[in-house]
Amino acid sequence: MADVVKTLEALGWVDVHRDAKGEATAVVETIPAPNDLVAASERVLNVLMAGPMERAALAVLRATTIQPLVMTDVLDAAYAAEGVSSLPETAEDAVRHLMHTGLVREVLADDGRTVLYNPNVWTQGDAVIRSALKAADAHGTKEVGALLEELATNPGMPESQVTSTEKKWINFAVSQGLVQRSVIQTSEGQERGFLFTPHLGRDPFGGTAGDASGQVRQLVGSMIYAATFAAYRLRDPAVFLRALINRGIAGNASSIGTDYPMLEKAGIVRVVDGHSSNRYQLELLQTDVAEDALKVLTAREASGSGGHNAASLEGQRSYVHVDRERAKIALTTDRDQAEEARLIAALREVPARRSMGQVQ
Repeated sequence: MADVVKTLEALGWVDVHRDAKGEATAVVETIPAPNDLVAASERVLNVLMAGPMERAALAVLRATTIQPLVMTDVLDAAYAAEGVSSLPETAEDAVRHLMHTGLVREVLADDGRTVLYNPNVWTQGDAVIRSALKAADAHGTKEVGALLEELATNPGMPESQVTSTEKKWINFAVSQGLVQRSVIQTSEGQERGFLFTPHLGRDPFGGTAGDASGQVRQLVGSMIYAATFAAYRLRDPAVFLRALINRGIAGNASSIGTDYPMLEKAGIVRVVDGHSSNRYQLELLQTDVAEDALKVLTAREASGSGGHNAASLEGQRSYVHVDRERAKIALTTDRDQAEEARLIAALREVPARRSMGQVQ
């Protein structure tokens, strides 16, 4: 256990408080931002002394989670992992291990080629093999993969802002069901496309809350439209949507009267008169849709794609675990060791009793 704590402390994922003698008094976890966790992955693998097999398995899992792939492309991804290129059998063993654990599914196509995908995120079933084969035949596997990676960290990205590939590959990915496009239209004739991966919200290891529905994507697209293209820009879509959920009604702008006809038609919101003439508000009709959309918008901000990453990171850095305060009390109180132990035990007992419903 001590070695685990030392490792986590070296990674910056826990903060160990010690007394004057150097004895640990409390271990406080930190909450790294998602980008920081991704950036630390190589360091974590080095600390864990991951070998070629583990690195190959992670490379295959990542590749088949991003998109369905023919076997040759899967093996290429494994060979690119550190220490695997000189051990080709390691790549094949990694695929077998992932198949055994249910993290990768192998399907034999009619033409004899093998397609692999992560069934925990690509829940359409074996129908996805056609998309993988067509992408391979069109020599577009890399282009589609780059697009899917961009959208995975930026759900609801405006189609006009895609930088990872060309328009033709966006259309190809949409036509094959590898990417979903939500089109937002205003009553003034404006039209914009917003892109999502079909496995939005799914966990590559099997834990999932389900895919976002078309209504959720439509609401997310509408919020991003309002923040990006509207005549009067919405400064923070997540804040606005949270207010709409909490109050049931939000906004006071003329553009609300023209920018949300599709949300009204879908029965998600209703446009009502605002506080003055020519100004309107949104009244929420489907709270569950708004709550799911808020999760997507919050995830965008946490990844830095929503334009408010600095505030998100600052909030995470300011988080203070209750154990930190307990440690301060234990170190500063003028009591003997027995009294210190009694005090800390009492402090720990209260939240435990509250979680069991014993404290009113």
